[in-house]
Amino acid sequence: MAEIISALKNGSQVKVVYSYMQNISANTSSITASLYVHRDSYGPSYDDSCLAYININGSRAMTYTSGFTVGSSWVHIGSTVTVTVPHNSDGTKIVNIVGYFHSSVTSKLENLSVSRNITLTTIPRASRITASSSSFNIGGSITIYTNRKSASFTHAVNLYFGSYAATLSYDITDSYVWDTSGWASAMYQQIPNTNVGTGTLRLYTYDTDGNVVGYTELSITARVVNSNPSFTGFSYEDVDSNTVALTGDASQIVRTKSNLRITVTGAAAQNYAAVSGYRVQYGSKTVTSSSNVISFGTVSADDSLTVTVVDSRGNTVQQSAALTTIPYSPPAISSVSLSRVNDIEAGTILTCAGTYAAYMLTKNQYSLKFRYKATSSSSWSDYVPISPALDGGSFSFDENIGDFDIDSSFNFEIVASDYYISTTLPALLPTAKPVFSIRDGQVGVNKIPENGALDVGGDVYISGSKAYSDAYHPSADAVGGLRLLRGAVSGTTATQTAYGSIYYSPEINISFGATLPEVPYVLTSLNTNGFGYCNIKSISATGFSVIITNEVSSSDLRWGIHWVAIYES
Repeated sequence: MAEIISALKNGSQVKVVYSYMQNISANTSSITASLYVHRDSYGPSYDDSCLAYININGSRAMTYTSGFTVGSSWVHIGSTVTVTVPHNSDGTKIVNIVGYFHSSVTSKLENLSVSRNITLTTIPRASRITASSSSFNIGGSITIYTNRKSASFTHAVNLYFGSYAATLSYDITDSYVWDTSGWASAMYQQIPNTNVGTGTLRLYTYDTDGNVVGYTELSITARVVNSNPSFTGFSYEDVDSNTVALTGDASQIVRTKSNLRITVTGAAAQNYAAVSGYRVQYGSKTVTSSSNVISFGTVSADDSLTVTVVDSRGNTVQQSAALTTIPYSPPAISSVSLSRVNDIEAGTILTCAGTYAAYMLTKNQYSLKFRYKATSSSSWSDYVPISPALDGGSFSFDENIGDFDIDSSFNFEIVASDYYISTTLPALLPTAKPVFSIRDGQVGVNKIPENGALDVGGDVYISGSKAYSDAYHPSADAVGGLRLLRGAVSGTTATQTAYGSIYYSPEINISFGATLPEVPYVLTSLNTNGFGYCNIKSISATGFSVIITNEVSSSDLRWGIHWVAIYES
């Protein structure tokens, strides 16, 4: 207990007896105070009222106005009070305490007072941690400041990062330079899947007796640096057995055909990360994989092959290499033509040209063939192989492929093939109908000569009059005073709906092959691939027209008409 006492005034004094207790964590002191009065030995003084009070730290803490009795010994006036006073932020505090007593019963007890400033014991305060930077690269250094409240304080700094905790240093006064490289491994281990981690620095403050005054904390951000993964290199190969069989070398990559596979070797992550995947880019195509063996598929041009290794933090490293590929193009037929020997013979010349992929030729993986059919037939021949001449990647063929009926036209299909695909181009061989031909002492007009010295295909006029050959008169030139001309035609015609399931063709015009001296009477017979008949629509001196009615509703209506024209000579 302590006290403050006034000087004697007319033989009387007043005093305040006080004590205090401190709350370190709250930075406050609780002051307890009591007021006492006494006078000299001239006998007691008493009254029914007085004015007595205690002020603490500028505020009224106790007031007493009731009766009293004062003697030569100290008498307690009023009640004992306790007041909580906050300290300054540095823990210091000066408190003013005032005691007062007044009674008019005697001049000895008038206006007795005492006042004094009391310096309270300084409350130790925890220092406030700051740093030169709260964000740093792992492996770098930062400076930690204590901002201590007392020159007698010392400190310790603890690190809390993920599940890792460690004391960085003891006995720190004003600052500490933290070289994080000594703790880098432990910090990396806490953040294997991210490049940024957060933690806490805690600064403990100790007083001169080694007691913990308190602690303050600072949030920190640690960044991963210099931790990209690495790998030794990569290799690539064609794993398509077909193209490897053709090229004979798995390192040769055939465009659009080879199945490219990349193998990455020696991949390793750094600082407790893990290799999480691989990425291969070639041109605009990218393939990712969790395996170091990556199936990429086909490529279509020369380009750079870039391989990237990715770790669990998303960090990457890559290597590139130029990839030279073997061009591939499907076989192409640039031209094809068919012609008859001398334009009239049965012998036929096939001429064609085109290209193959060059390596198909070196590996003998190519072929050239054709098939044919009469244009009036629906059945094709077997394929006939032929051997073209080769020049680099080009081929050509110009040879006689055999005899074909001169009175018929033929559809051809020429097929160029390589290991993968075939290209087909159609061609037409027409009938041989020369306007004028000579052969071994024979002359042909509109045909190849077959009979006699002069063989004419069509009507013959002599001095303006038509001469008829036996070809127009199978029995005789005259039958009962009439002339008979016969012929046959065939074809394929689309049909249209007439009534329900009955279909009809457009008009079919049939020529006599000559101009007759008069309009004949015409008889017809019909052969067709369905049930039907033909109607004669019109007849003239040069021919006639018919419409075929049939049950077939398609463009595949096939028909044949035999006709006889009867007229007078």
